[in-house]
Amino acid sequence: MANLEQFGINPKENTPEEIAVYSLVFCFSRVEKEIEEYLRQYDLSPAKLNTLLIIKHQGGKEGISQVEIGKKLIVTASNTTKLLDRLSKEDLIQRHELKEDRRVKLIRITEKGSDILEKAWPGYVKTVERITGVLDKKELETVSNILIKWFDRLKTK
Repeated sequence: MANLEQFGINPKENTPEEIAVYSLVFCFSRVEKEIEEYLRQYDLSPAKLNTLLIIKHQGGKEGISQVEIGKKLIVTASNTTKLLDRLSKEDLIQRHELKEDRRVKLIRITEKGSDILEKAWPGYVKTVERITGVLDKKELETVSNILIKWFDRLKTK
């Protein structure tokens, strides 16, 4: 709790609900910053990395539609388009029209995109392990279960 006090959160004055939300936000902010710092050397952001992973692993050789990518990223259609435009300019993805319906664009990862993922992935995993290394496996399972329960309850509202 002492770490939260530097941000003006006092366990005697703030409710458990406030402390839980603030703690989650502060943790997310720190984790995101460390992951961004690692990915910067590959000219990637967490959004670019996640998009490339979705395209490569869920799209496969056939590709995945832009709509499906947006659903999996939980972002608006315009944000998805902008992100895919950037990845296309960087030659990390290619867009292809679906023969049966030219309105549908299938997205495939390029060799360059796959190469960047292969180079970035091992260090990304190590970064995540280092960040989560302050907790033991049992604590990680507990935190994961709590966050999944919280998320499931929030998404149903």
